[in-house]
Amino acid sequence: MDELRKIKSPLIKEVRGRGLFVGIEVEQADDIKVDGNHFAKMFFKHGVLTKATHDQTVRLTPPLVINESEIMHVVEITHKAVKDLEAHNQTLL
Repeated sequence: MDELRKIKSPLIKEVRGRGLFVGIEVEQADDIKVDGNHFAKMFFKHGVLTKATHDQTVRLTPPLVINESEIMHVVEITHKAVKDLEAHNQTLL
């Protein structure tokens, strides 16, 4: 989760969780038109299944048999998904 907290974006409000169960909350503001559902679609585009919760939060719940290299792969995909989300937000403005 520490690696996910290092992701800096005006769209990310908070990264929270316990252990490997993580929630990433999308910021709400007048200039932000995307939500957790959009974010979940960006993850899906890169091959990671997530669950949008309460419109603004995406949940990451990996299998219990995940290894460290797979976790780091998801962190890399999260960086890509955030960049895609930022680009998508710009198209909606």
